[in-house]
Formats: sequence, C-alpha cells, structure tokens
Amino acid sequence: MRFTLCYIALFSALSLSGCSNYQFSSNVDKKNFDEYFKPSQVTIYSKSDLDDLEYQLLGAVEGSSCQQESKQLPADIKQARTNARINAANMNANGIVFQSCINFEADKSCLSNIICYGRAIDVTIDDDNQ
Repeated sequence: MRFTLCYIALFSALSLSGCSNYQFSSNVDKKNFDEYFKPSQVTIYSKSDLDDLEYQLLGAVEGSSCQQESKQLPADIKQARTNARINAANMNANGIVFQSCINFEADKSCLSNIICYGRAIDVTIDDDNQ
C-alpha cells in the first residue's frame, strides 16, 4: 500500500512537471472577442424613435443570410439583421434603422437568401440621461 501511494505521488509530480512547458492556444483573442460583440455595439431604432434623437446619417447598410448547401440551415432573418449591424459597426455607427428585409428566391448561389437593408446612424448620447 505504501509503495502504491509513493508511486501515485511520484507519477503525479512527474505529470505536473511535464505540463509546466505546455502552451495553451485559443481562438479567444482580442480581435475575435471584438468581432463577436460588434453587433451589440449597434442599437436598433425604429423610424419613430428618430423623432426624439439627435443623430447623423452615416450611410446605407445591408446584411444577408444565405444557405449555400442543402446541409446548411436555411437563411435566417436574425442572422441577416446581425450581419447588417456588424456592417453598421464597421462604419463606426452606434445605431441602425432597418428599412426592409427581403426573402429572395433560390438561385445559383443561395438555396434560400434573406437580405436586410437599413441606415447606419451615429446617435448623440446625452451623458446626463445615462
């Protein structure tokens, strides 16, 4: 029994020391982290919300969701809107107003395809109201 405990202790020590030079790599780096949370930086506003906001129009944006192969999930409006928000964030927008989303018929490139169109805006944030 004593020999077994010594053997386990020695094996554990060798195992731990063998891992001291182990390098861990992950896809969680700053760029991936920033890209993952990019859509959350862009607030979705309705057209009526704009009446009460001070904002600057930055330009038109679109986002698409395309099912290229039958083994993939069908095109999704949520993904198309998320992609439009990413494109708005790439324009340094903090807001988006969606104009429309269109479900296109199948063609050579997509079995199902949804494209959402909107306007990227930069909303002036009033620090007193936060």
